[in-house]
Amino acid sequence: MKTKLFILIWLQVSVVMVQAQGFVNLNFESATFTAGRLGGTVSATNAIPGWIPYYDGFADTYIVSNGYSLGGPVINIYGTNNPVSYPPVQGKYFMFLQGGSVGGAHSAAIGQTGLIPFSAQSLIFLGSIGGMQITFNNQALSFAVIGTTGSYTIYGADISSYAGQTGEILFRTPAQTGGILDNIQFSTVAVPEPGVWSLLGLSALLVGGWRWKNRGAA
Repeated sequence: MKTKLFILIWLQVSVVMVQAQGFVNLNFESATFTAGRLGGTVSATNAIPGWIPYYDGFADTYIVSNGYSLGGPVINIYGTNNPVSYPPVQGKYFMFLQGGSVGGAHSAAIGQTGLIPFSAQSLIFLGSIGGMQITFNNQALSFAVIGTTGSYTIYGADISSYAGQTGEILFRTPAQTGGILDNIQFSTVAVPEPGVWSLLGLSALLVGGWRWKNRGAA
């Protein structure tokens, strides 16, 4: 019981930090495009508000809804009815980035600029990221697996050296790589050994899932 209470407090602190520092839509649940549209392009403003999509390093204004790549780079927002049967990570939406597989080095990325919370020690996110790269102001962030579930992995990156700085966090998939991404959070807790995070991370996800389920039923 104490462990669950600690995790719930930890999640609340993380969310407050994010909202207070200007980063938005880190769980990709703010999408406003028409649900159920398959494989079509959608405005990034409506699909991933707060984020900028990049194709081959160039900012664009669109991404794809529930689609897949035929060889080029693609930035997807997937819902529960996606055509490739990926299970949802948390909530209704998650991101899938895929670098191009033909015609040279083509990358897909999403980025957002904001102030890293002054007390942030780590950046936590969920998914299955393959060869994805993560940078802050073009500086690579080293990350590691800190827990697993049946359908996705929990990752943690040390962000402490950038606390209090303003810049862009970028999630990028180079050519011939791809990855699922969801539920990004800053935390005041430093990234400990993977074994410790396996317990804490899974407990946090269980609490988060319970809160989401009950909010939807309200």
